[in-house]
Amino acid sequence: MRRLVLLSAALLLGACGLLPVDHNGTGAPREAAIVPLRSERPLIALALGGGGARGFAHVGVIKALEEAGIVPDIITGSSSGAVVAALYAAGHSAPALETIALSTEEGDLLDFAWFGRGWVRGEALQEFVNRMVDERPIERLPRAFAVVATQARSGRQTVFNRGDTGLAVRASASVPNLFVPPVIHGEEYVDGGLTSPVPVRLARAMGADVVIAVDVSWFAQARDANAAAMSQYGRTGRNALRAGELASADVVVTPRTMRARMLDFDRKFENIGAGEAAGREALPEIREIIGRAAARRAQR
Repeated sequence: MRRLVLLSAALLLGACGLLPVDHNGTGAPREAAIVPLRSERPLIALALGGGGARGFAHVGVIKALEEAGIVPDIITGSSSGAVVAALYAAGHSAPALETIALSTEEGDLLDFAWFGRGWVRGEALQEFVNRMVDERPIERLPRAFAVVATQARSGRQTVFNRGDTGLAVRASASVPNLFVPPVIHGEEYVDGGLTSPVPVRLARAMGADVVIAVDVSWFAQARDANAAAMSQYGRTGRNALRAGELASADVVVTPRTMRARMLDFDRKFENIGAGEAAGREALPEIREIIGRAAARRAQR
């Protein structure tokens, strides 16, 4: 009986320890009016979408772009794409991103919950991102950066472009029923992919002349494999949102990623390679579009 009481007390204390914390201090993520960047040259943006562990492919795309001398001015991210986007916006080069990706294990990002509305608390992911960006808030990152999350109660798209970088990324990556949703200023936030699977329109609003979108979703793989069969499905629900965003991009890069579970890190090397191959394949089109944008700018 005494053991049962002690076990019950321990479980109760554990549950209390997992009560959601309302992040409402001055450093918490928040929305601010988007002021488009201005430049004499065409501004290039990279919009990175969600796809769980397939998001490692984003690193390969960045590697191919950098090797070609193409370095984006604006970075936007949603869901798992927000993780790579934040680290890239913080100034990590493609080789540094690859080193970080290959040395990162599941335990560095995933802290499993015993109680609550998800299997993963998300605090480890938040802390990892903040370490990687040297604890800098979004507005102090070297490159213009914003992340999309979804307000759980209303389903409203939220753009975090100020405040705690790690917490903003955690909110964007909080897949419902998998991650415990963080509470920010009294509201729970979940997966940014629910309202902006690949944040192309956000990149445009931030002043981009050329937007390179990277779609690593399972739908991208199915769409490319059987376009006819997927055409009807692509006009419904979340995939209609994805299609609308991608239609606004200048170039859509679709890495041929390996099949992997959402939190499976076993295929990260292959997926980085898939991203690099897709990025290189898209380079002629990207160069042409940047050239046309520069010509239009010169005629003004």
